[in-house]
Amino acid sequence: MLVISLFVIVVMAFLALTLTRLLSASSDSLIFEVYGLRAHQAAQSGLEAKLTEAFPLCPPGSVNSVCVDKSLNDPTACDNTTAVTFSMDGLRNCSVSSSCSVETTGDSRYYQFTSTGTCEAGDAVTSRTAFVDARVEL
Repeated sequence: MLVISLFVIVVMAFLALTLTRLLSASSDSLIFEVYGLRAHQAAQSGLEAKLTEAFPLCPPGSVNSVCVDKSLNDPTACDNTTAVTFSMDGLRNCSVSSSCSVETTGDSRYYQFTSTGTCEAGDAVTSRTAFVDARVEL
């Protein structure tokens, strides 16, 4: 009887340990999934900001030099890399680095925008990169 009860205790302890590890792995997976989504949103925000720099909106009566000469795009916006650290609740502990490159070939100007969002939660770091290509006829 003692052997059977000892066997049952060992099996139950093994099952409890397995269940604890499974729940811990599930929790870690959820953290990476949430912070991965936040990093993706940060990268998308960086792309949108960089696109707005290169292709500004031109409302009627705008004094923006790009809007006045009707070119509607600004290749000098690709001269610098934009880095932002977010402080709002949804993207707290996240940052983004956005850049672009421009190449003129024939009668077209080609832009390639790149944005990398990074989020940190303790020792967990997630990073996502997004790309957008654009072409403008000259």
